[in-house]
Amino acid sequence: MGKSTHFIGQPMYGQLIDLLDKRKVLEFGKNIGSEKYVKSFDAWQHLLVMLYAVIKRLDSLREISASMYPEAHKLAHIGITALPEGGLDEG
Repeated sequence: MGKSTHFIGQPMYGQLIDLLDKRKVLEFGKNIGSEKYVKSFDAWQHLLVMLYAVIKRLDSLREISASMYPEAHKLAHIGITALPEGGLDEG
């Protein structure tokens, strides 16, 4: 029996991202003007972070930031180069 490379041993998050086209997401963002003032956190990274938050059932920016920072080195390979800011202040 041969090995199948179709989503075997891959986490659900990776499977979902493989179904998306990064070029089309960025093109759509540019067409509607959402990339006008973006420096590092573009539409693709925003989509990846929002999908991560939905899968992990996170409710707030504080939870998203706190959950993503420890996993930053694991998330770099999928294209997340900038993490969401906010909610990490002590106070």
